[in-house]
Amino acid sequence: MVTRAWSAHFTGSYNRVGATVDKVDAAHTLAVAAAPQTRQVVASGGLQVGGDLTGNVGLALYAAVKPVAGLPASAKVGDLAFATDGRKNGEGAGSGTGTPVFWDKTGAWIAFDSGAAVAA
Repeated sequence: MVTRAWSAHFTGSYNRVGATVDKVDAAHTLAVAAAPQTRQVVASGGLQVGGDLTGNVGLALYAAVKPVAGLPASAKVGDLAFATDGRKNGEGAGSGTGTPVFWDKTGAWIAFDSGAAVAA
């Protein structure tokens, strides 16, 4: 089962590359050809572009890593971010320990675990 968060992310990514199988296949072919075949793609620096990767290629998965108040005011549907003070289920107001979020079609950053707009 694909959660709402991942569904939005996949749909947004698919639409950004043209929303047709031909363009997705072409983009995949170009990406594979462009990536050094002797290197490994790894997430870095807390899933954002980081420092020295010792020969590996860094991959940024998050559009932002910021407190809830500092998250971008707009984004593309499916973009991912990390709210550093965002609350997970069961965390009280002002005591959030951070949560991944995604931008959805309602124009809000949505917490992965709750499916609701993220709060600090």
